[in-house]
Amino acid sequence: MKLTIDSICLISAILDKIKIDDKFINDMFLIGKEAKGKEAKDIEMIKNKIGMNIILKLGSKLHEVRDELVKFIAIYRGISEEEATKVDMIDFIKELISDEDFTSFLKRMAIPNKNK
Repeated sequence: MKLTIDSICLISAILDKIKIDDKFINDMFLIGKEAKGKEAKDIEMIKNKIGMNIILKLGSKLHEVRDELVKFIAIYRGISEEEATKVDMIDFIKELISDEDFTSFLKRMAIPNKNK
């Protein structure tokens, strides 16, 4: 994923509105670490677990970030916003979790907050 000013601003707005903080991000990375050295079926289960945690977190605030999320998906995938509204969110979250640029960006965002 190429992080553009538009995608970074959308990520920031989504995280802020949903109240995804460094603790939540770190918890998801800890779950992700469980995947190292595992078989493909176990990795898939771990991805599903992370995806479900994110969906549950998004669930209560999804209506507040709908527009930002649609725009982010459109930018991320290089598709129209209309097409973005039809994207399977579980598949999209799995895609994000596998995207090293995206996860690295989130890690960098979370690390400075540890010093607070």
